[in-house]
Amino acid sequence: MSKKGKQKKKRLWKNLLLIIIIFFCGIIVYSYTLIKSTNAASGVKAKKVGIDEPVNILLLGVDAGDLDNKTDKNPKRSDTMMLIKYIPIENKIHILSIPRDTKVTINGKTQKMNAAHFFGGVPLTIETVENLLDEDINYYVKVDYEGFKKCIDAIGGIDVVPEHDMDYDAYDIQIHFKKGEKVHLDGEKAEQYVRWRKNNNEQGYATGDLGRISAQQDFMVKVYEKIKSPAGIVRIPKLLNTVAKYAETNMGPMDMLKYAFKLRKIDINNIDKSLIPGEPKYINGISYYIYDKNKKYNSNPVSKSVSNNNESKAEINKKDIKVKILNSTGVNRLASNYRDKLRDKGYDVIGIGNYDKKLNKTVIKVYNRDDYGTILKGDLKFGKIENEKDKNSSVDIVVILGSDSIK
Repeated sequence: MSKKGKQKKKRLWKNLLLIIIIFFCGIIVYSYTLIKSTNAASGVKAKKVGIDEPVNILLLGVDAGDLDNKTDKNPKRSDTMMLIKYIPIENKIHILSIPRDTKVTINGKTQKMNAAHFFGGVPLTIETVENLLDEDINYYVKVDYEGFKKCIDAIGGIDVVPEHDMDYDAYDIQIHFKKGEKVHLDGEKAEQYVRWRKNNNEQGYATGDLGRISAQQDFMVKVYEKIKSPAGIVRIPKLLNTVAKYAETNMGPMDMLKYAFKLRKIDINNIDKSLIPGEPKYINGISYYIYDKNKKYNSNPVSKSVSNNNESKAEINKKDIKVKILNSTGVNRLASNYRDKLRDKGYDVIGIGNYDKKLNKTVIKVYNRDDYGTILKGDLKFGKIENEKDKNSSVDIVVILGSDSIK
């Protein structure tokens, strides 16, 4: 190609880029006329920062309700909570997930993080997150499951290849995906995919809700990839109209414009994903996630390992889990039968015996690692976990068989 031809082609691409930029500007400014009515819903003002300063955007997914119905005052718990940290100098995005079971103090009482929205909506949620992490929340975006589905439909859906068989049925949702089979997720299927935690047979993420958090983070990255793709770009107008209808945010039009053009330059490899550091614990029979503020965010990666009745895919060898079984039912050979079952599954059952008090429900007393109890319960398919935390114990788990173990 001649030099003149190359210059002409270069001008053509520059003109095309200019048209795209003008197109995006028009879309964002136009969409603000729709979005501004939702901006004032919470009364939370944005905390603006300089163009090159880090910014924190709190993404909230609520578990019920209709954001399209502005008269809906029913309190809702936050089912998903992510802090999107954008660092301009490093040109990076950090997705930091906060488990809904995170132990916090609300109005002087111990609560789970997802209760903050139930008791005080967005204002109390932001206050609670800021107190927990000691960081300012600059903006927030809130959406319910209906809005989530509509947004996924607006961008034309997402293609995924499930890493696990997913089979779960409940009154409000049915989830059925096959491991390794590529599937195109529309809004309805996308909701099923991100909500899955375990199957009907209790097989699921070895780390429970933490595994689901990792899957949700991966899904968010796929959404980002889709929006940046040529197929996604042409759907931006429809997406913004959908966001305007179903989302609540305190981000103004100029902020949207500013960050839209900055974020589009970020390479997918510059998106980090992590979980606030800590560990799950049972306190007075209630499951919490205990945040460890002394650790860095990236020191506790989220695992999506799945507990499997035939072979554990978690980074745990069942032969290292020492178990003792006690029988509270009075039924002969019940403890020895369960000893054989658990040994067949790979556990180190070091003893059996009787328990002096009859129980209706089986108790799984965990003395060391909390995830040991989660894995064993997944194999038993029944029982209540109680965390004892005794590092000097000669066993990791004591299973006290109740009436529910008689089959």
